[in-house]
Amino acid sequence: MKSYLVALIIAAFAMPTSAAELTSQYTRLNHETDCKVVRQAPPGEGDWSDRVCPGVGQTSYLLSSTDGRETVTYGYSGTQVMAGFSPFNYANGTVEWRMANANGRQTPLAAIQRWYLADANGDWGTQILVVSKVGLRGGDGACVMGYVAANEGASANQRAREISNRAASFRCGRDKPLVERGVSHFLPR
Repeated sequence: MKSYLVALIIAAFAMPTSAAELTSQYTRLNHETDCKVVRQAPPGEGDWSDRVCPGVGQTSYLLSSTDGRETVTYGYSGTQVMAGFSPFNYANGTVEWRMANANGRQTPLAAIQRWYLADANGDWGTQILVVSKVGLRGGDGACVMGYVAANEGASANQRAREISNRAASFRCGRDKPLVERGVSHFLPR
C-alpha cells in the first residue's frame, strides 16, 4: 500500500498542473526515408509495412500501412490503438507534439497529426486532425483523444490543441474521444 501511495504522489508531481503548461514541438519527416521499416509484406503477399518513426526525445511512433490506408500509435502501447479510416488515407509527415514540463524534463503527452482522406473519385479533399495521447512507460497506453475537421485552418489547429490539453487526465479505454461533426462518418464503426 505504501508503494502505491508513493507512486501516486510521484505521478501527481510529474504531471503538469494546468493545461497552460503544454507547449508544442514539431517533427517533420518523410515517412519513406526517415522511418525504419520493422516489418513488411513478403514479395507477392500484399502491400503492408510497419515503420518506426523518430519523435521527440526518446519517444517514437509506429506508422502501419496497408492497402492504401495508414494508422499510427504514439509512444508505448501493448496494442495498435488508432483504428483506421475507411477511405484511402495517409498521414502528413509533420507531428505537433504537446509537451509538459515533468520534473524539469519536457515530456510529450499528446500528438496532433493531419490526415488526408480520399473521396470516391480519388481526390484528397478531406483533412482530419487526429489528437492522440502518447503512451508513456508505466502509463495507461496510447489512444485517440479526438478527431477535428481540419479544412478550417488555424481554428482547427487551436481546437485540436484544446483537446490535447486534456492528455494528463484522459484515461485510455475509459474516456471517449471527442468527434467533431462532419468527421464521424469517416470513422470506423
